[in-house]
Amino acid sequence: MQIREVVRKLQPYVWEPSNEQIALSVGLKPGEIVRFDTNVSPNPPSSLLIKLASQLNEMRVNEYPDTSYTKLRRAISNYAEVTMDQIVVTCGADEALDMAAKTFIDHGSFAVTSSPTYALFKIVTELMGGNVKPVPRLEDFEDDVEGLLKAASTESRVIFLCSPNNPTGNISRRETVVSLLSEAGCAVVVDEAYYEFSGRTVVDLTKKYDNLVVVRTFSKAFSLAGARVGYMISSPETAGMLNKVRPPNSVSVISLLLSEAALNDLELMRRNVELIVRERDRCIKFLEECSGVKVYPSHANFVLLRFEKGGAERVYSRLLKKGLVVRCLSGTPGLEGCLRFNVNLPEKNDLLLEALATECG
Repeated sequence: MQIREVVRKLQPYVWEPSNEQIALSVGLKPGEIVRFDTNVSPNPPSSLLIKLASQLNEMRVNEYPDTSYTKLRRAISNYAEVTMDQIVVTCGADEALDMAAKTFIDHGSFAVTSSPTYALFKIVTELMGGNVKPVPRLEDFEDDVEGLLKAASTESRVIFLCSPNNPTGNISRRETVVSLLSEAGCAVVVDEAYYEFSGRTVVDLTKKYDNLVVVRTFSKAFSLAGARVGYMISSPETAGMLNKVRPPNSVSVISLLLSEAALNDLELMRRNVELIVRERDRCIKFLEECSGVKVYPSHANFVLLRFEKGGAERVYSRLLKKGLVVRCLSGTPGLEGCLRFNVNLPEKNDLLLEALATECG
């Protein structure tokens, strides 16, 4: 059997283990595991689920969805203040990134990233036979604009940015994006998965720059990670190119209805975001009082912290034995000694903060 060489050599995305797997590894029950590693909302969208339940008898799950996703695109159009022909609906933001790579990357060409950043940028590029040029971030994880422009040579087809950036939590400055759009000579894909927590966007620039693609998702602020719905916004011409590689029915009827309902109840999302931001800021303030740890500002629903004397792996293991699952990033260049955790419900955040305070003390 012949396997593509790029697949043989690929370093895959690190899948999060299940609660059952984690519990078995540390001798706990699955119900004792508290997740702080997936960056999802801790608040299920109960009112949306109740509304969905009332429509179950009328749901045509025996048929394919409308492959143009017209109703959802119309709702997104109103929400994002763009035209419908600028929108491409996808099965989560990850499919959007995969489609971007299929659209822009040729075998042997390059993608440029501001590093450290979301690991999937590298994976979708390499799966297309491309290569990645990581440009190290500056102090406090600022994008190195000159470095990115220098890396964006004639063989570079796309620059991937994440704003707010996962896992560092900072945003890409608007002037940075404009410089890249104006001078790089290639596509610029800005992953705004955590946009609602920052309120900062470059979507309006799609009306001026054909080489800009903005990626968003319903997974984070809208509490619909399990529904798997995302979308891209670009110029109509670029959206037409992206649609050429879009699978025709990758978003389910149920997921479409949930997403449409979410956009018809923006107050629910905004309350969710407000609660998470308030908790995020509380967690940051608490940890800033702890010795031996640097806490980075965050515009997202997660917090990055660095243990100044190292030992992040030891702290991660001790937290895990208590059933508290965070993300250890110490093996990533530029993130030595770092852990990341997403904001959870207040009582669960208290468990983590207490445990971290003990480790810092």
